[in-house]
Amino acid sequence: MSSLINRITKPRMFAIMALVYSFQAFASAEPVSLKDITRGTLISRNEQGELEDIPLLNSEIHSEVTGQIARTTIVQHFKNPAASWMEALYLFPLPHDAAVDQMKMTVGDRVIEGQIKEREEAKATYEKAKSEGKQAALVEQDRTNIFSTSVANIPPNGHVTITLEYQQSIEWRDGEFSIRFPLTITPRYTVNTPAKFEVTSTVQLNDGWSLLPNERPQEIPLEEADNTPDNSTSIEVVLKPGFQLSELESLHHNVTVNAKPDGTQVVSLVDQDVRADQDFVLRWKPIDSVKPTASFFSESTSKGDFGLLTLIPPTVDGWEVPPREVIFVIDTSGSMSGQSIVAARDALMAGVNGLSKDDTFNIIEFNKNSYSLFARPQEAYGYSLSHARKFIRNLEARDGTEMEPALDMALNMPGESDRLQQIIFITDGSVSNEAQLFAKINRELGTRRLFTVGIGSAPNTYFMEESAHVGQGTYTYIADLNFAEQAMKALFEKISKPALTNIKVMGYGVSDITPNVIPDLYAGEPLTVAMKMDRGVKRILITGRLGDTEWKQTAVIDSVGHQAGIGVDWARKMIAQWQRAAFKGVERKRVREEVLALALEHHLVSPYTSLVAVDVTPVRPLKDGLDTKSIPPTRPKGLEINLAKGVTGYELSLMIAALLALFGTLLVMTKREEV
Repeated sequence: MSSLINRITKPRMFAIMALVYSFQAFASAEPVSLKDITRGTLISRNEQGELEDIPLLNSEIHSEVTGQIARTTIVQHFKNPAASWMEALYLFPLPHDAAVDQMKMTVGDRVIEGQIKEREEAKATYEKAKSEGKQAALVEQDRTNIFSTSVANIPPNGHVTITLEYQQSIEWRDGEFSIRFPLTITPRYTVNTPAKFEVTSTVQLNDGWSLLPNERPQEIPLEEADNTPDNSTSIEVVLKPGFQLSELESLHHNVTVNAKPDGTQVVSLVDQDVRADQDFVLRWKPIDSVKPTASFFSESTSKGDFGLLTLIPPTVDGWEVPPREVIFVIDTSGSMSGQSIVAARDALMAGVNGLSKDDTFNIIEFNKNSYSLFARPQEAYGYSLSHARKFIRNLEARDGTEMEPALDMALNMPGESDRLQQIIFITDGSVSNEAQLFAKINRELGTRRLFTVGIGSAPNTYFMEESAHVGQGTYTYIADLNFAEQAMKALFEKISKPALTNIKVMGYGVSDITPNVIPDLYAGEPLTVAMKMDRGVKRILITGRLGDTEWKQTAVIDSVGHQAGIGVDWARKMIAQWQRAAFKGVERKRVREEVLALALEHHLVSPYTSLVAVDVTPVRPLKDGLDTKSIPPTRPKGLEINLAKGVTGYELSLMIAALLALFGTLLVMTKREEV
C-alpha cells in the first residue's frame, strides 16, 4: 500500500489530502469549549473552521400583565467587537399573537423612533440608509411568530440597542392563566428542500442547519450544545391579576416572587441572566372562591371603542361517552430527537391506553415518509392494541418533516362516520409551509376534529394553535416533558365529553366581531371574542349547542373602561382573521388590502408592514466597507443532532464511501499510468 501511495503524482496527492482534510475538519473539528465563550463575547466558526467574533447579543424582557392584556418590552443589545463597520442580522421568536407596534434604536445618547411602513418601502428605506453610512434598524415579520432585526452601520467597537414593544392577550383555560415568552426557535423543515452538504472546488463545507431555508439565510452552529451562543436573557413579569392567587409557577426557570401590598406580583429570574434555549412559561390560578366565569375589558380610543369578552360555557355531567374513532399522528422527524421523542412516545402510549374497547384507532408515523400502522382503524383491544404498544416503543426520530402526506392519510382514512371522529396530532410543528397545511385541513376535515399536542422546549405554537382552530379542536402544550402521560390523560378526559358546537355571536351596538367562525369548545375552555363597539348600551347574544341542549347567554354592556391595549388587540385578531380567510379561498389581493389597512392604522408589524428607524446623520465614511454578520439563535434545549455537524449516520456513510471511492480511483489511475 505504501508503495502505491509513493507512486501517486503530486497533484493527485494534493487532491486526496485536501479531501481528507476537509472530511476531518467536518467530522472531528475541535469544538469551541466553554472557556472560549465569555460574558461579552460570542464566538463562531467561519467556513475555514477558524474562530471569529460576532456581535454580542443580550436581551432583556419586561412584561406587565393587567387583566387580560400583557404589554411586553424586549431590549436587544448589539455590539461590534471588530475593527470594521458591521451590519447585524438576528432572527428571533415572539408569541404568534404578538402585536408588535413600537421600536426604537439607541446609539449613544441618540434615540430614533421606528415608523411603520409598507414592507417594501421600509426595506428600501433601510437599504438606502445603510448604503449612505447612516445607522438604521429594520424589524420584519418573517412568519407569524418569527421576526428579524437588521441593524446597519454599527461602528467599530460600537454598541446599538434595539427596543421592541408588543402586546398579547392572556391565555385562560381550565381555570388557569398563562403567558409564554418564546426564547429560541426549533428549526423549520422546508418541504422538498432537505439540508445538503456543499463541497466546492476550494474544499469548503457549509456547516450548521438552516432556519427558513430560501427565505432568510440563518444558521445555528452544531459543534456542541454549549457552543451555540447563550443569547443570555433576563426576564421580569409584573403581574396584576385583579384577584387572589392560589398558585403561581414558572414551568422551566427558577424565579423569585415579590408580592406587593396591592396584590401585584413581581416575578423575576433567580439567575439574572439565563441561556435562551427554552421558552419561559408562567402560569397562575385564582383561589376557588374568586374563580372567574366571565370577563369584559374595553377601551375608548381616537379610533373608536373596542371590547374583549371572555366567558366559560357550562358543562354537562354524567354524559355517556360515544364510541370514537381516534387517529393518532406522531412526528418522528429529526427535530423531535432527544427529549422530545421520548415525551412523544409517552404521550402516544398514554393516548392508546386511554382508549375504550368500544373505540377504534390507528397510528400514522411521519418523517420524510409517512406510514400507517393499519390499513384502516382497528378495535382497541387484543392483538391490535398489543401490536400498537410494541410499535410505539420502537419509534425513533430521524430525517425530515414531510407533514402533508401524513395529514392526507389522517383526513382520508377509511372509517365509520357515525363514530365521533378525532385526529390527535403529536409534533413540534417544525414546518415552514403552514398556510398550505391550514388550507388542506380547512378543505378536507369534514366531520372530523383535529387536536394538536405540542412537544419540545420551543414548539411552533402558531402552527399548533392555528391547526387546532381550523380543525375545530384544541391545542395541548406539554411544557414539562416528564408529564407527557399526565397531559394526554387530561386531554382524553376533556375530549371524551360533549363540546359546545355551532357557536354564534351576535350583537346590538357591536360590529367586526372576531373570530367570525368559532371552533368547538370543550370543558374548561373559554370563549373569547374581540369587537368594535358603538356608543351607548351594547347587547351581545351567544348561542351554541351542547349535546341535545340549546345554550344561550346574553351580555349587556353599558359602559366603556380604560384598559389600555384592547384596540390594538382587536386589530391583531382581525389581521389573523383575514389571514385565515386566505386559507378558505378569499382572493389574496383582498387579504393584503385589508391587512395592510389595519396594520398601518394601528401601527403594527405584519406580513405587509415593517418598522424602520433611521438616523439622519451619516456616521460611516463611505470609503469604509461594511461587513454583514448573522447572529445564530441558541439551539433549543433537548434537541440532539447526530454527530458534531448534524450529519445523519446514513449521510456520513455516503461521505466515507465517496472519499474511499475517490481514493481508490486515484490509485487505479496511478497504476494504469505505470503499466
